[in-house]
Amino acid sequence: MTATPGTRPTLTVAGEEDLIDIGFDAVAAYHGQAALAMLAVTFQALRLMLPALSPERPMKRADLVVVSGHPGPGVRDAFEFVTRAVTRGVYTVDRSLPHARLCPGADMSYSWRVSSGDRSVGVALRSGVVPDRFFELIGRGAARSDDENAELSALKRRVADDVLAAAPDTLFDRL
Repeated sequence: MTATPGTRPTLTVAGEEDLIDIGFDAVAAYHGQAALAMLAVTFQALRLMLPALSPERPMKRADLVVVSGHPGPGVRDAFEFVTRAVTRGVYTVDRSLPHARLCPGADMSYSWRVSSGDRSVGVALRSGVVPDRFFELIGRGAARSDDENAELSALKRRVADDVLAAAPDTLFDRL
């Protein structure tokens, strides 16, 4: 799980035969730009959770089960690219998770749990990591003006850059 100044972070999982190094840029290319901020947040959550789940060696992606409190496409795509949990049918969205309910009026949590066998680790996004303006703009949905859509697009990129530049343990509380 590496990140050096000026580079995008990576993580490693065990594939069927070999280790797979996954860089954020590959995940972003898979997803696109629609939910770049949450893609980056989820990628950093994985960088924290996977080594906590298996400190000795990279986790086998085929063994990972995911519960997400957030239904968004950036979250789903980050988990899918790294764990293949959606394809394997072991990805669950549970909007009732009580932690990190950061978006007023939205029925979702910015928390996640990854399990393998009897081991499990969860994290919740800390308040203040994502600016309140992000949540305000997201909450406006289809009522956003063109200017607000442009602001949100720029804000998503800024949040992604800031989150990717931070150490994962500064972004989340462990559950």
